[in-house]
Amino acid sequence: MSDRERLSPESNPASPRVVVIEDRSGTREALVAGLQAHGLDVVGVYASGEAALAGGSTLRAAHVALVDLGLPGLSGIETIARLRLIVPDLSILVLSVFEDGTSVLKAIEAGAAGYLLKGGSVADVCAAVKMARAGLTPISPAVAHHLLRVVRQRSQAAEPHRFDLTPREQEVLALLVRGHTYASVGLALGIALSTVQGHVKNLYRKLEVASKAEAAHCAVVHRLVAGDP
Repeated sequence: MSDRERLSPESNPASPRVVVIEDRSGTREALVAGLQAHGLDVVGVYASGEAALAGGSTLRAAHVALVDLGLPGLSGIETIARLRLIVPDLSILVLSVFEDGTSVLKAIEAGAAGYLLKGGSVADVCAAVKMARAGLTPISPAVAHHLLRVVRQRSQAAEPHRFDLTPREQEVLALLVRGHTYASVGLALGIALSTVQGHVKNLYRKLEVASKAEAAHCAVVHRLVAGDP
């Protein structure tokens, strides 16, 4: 099947309109046949990102795009990013053999609304298309596992956000996180209650919070306090 637009005169207006971007002809043919057999309206079929981006009215008519990451020429990631610029309302689902967390994260950062592994059933792909059309984020379980691992690794490797806190503000925050009252903070640091209140006011402003609980949560999330709270 060559690149072409497939606007069908008998299209069902209630069915999600799908664009398929896949370079392997056998995979492309089987996918299109399966989608159509399940009642989905395939309006565009392309073998490369460049061809898809030239789709014009077909892209604007589509609800969901199925994109392979291993495209020749323009990569799947770049294709996703450019599709998002051209058709912001288009939901893009990755359909790929790559299940490593890095590929998944790059696809999502580029604008993908979901990520499916090749080899699953056509029924699962069709269900994912309908989910994406409804604004949901379908992700294969194996993919989700790898994605969570990468996110955790990045979080652990990231430098803590300091929020430009002064050393004294960091001391006050650490005591608040540990459950101290303003009065006990003053006693622990040897400063007046009014001084503690001034530091807390500055902390709330810098952390963009409005309560002691929010300040403690921010401190834990951004690792502003050493050790266990």
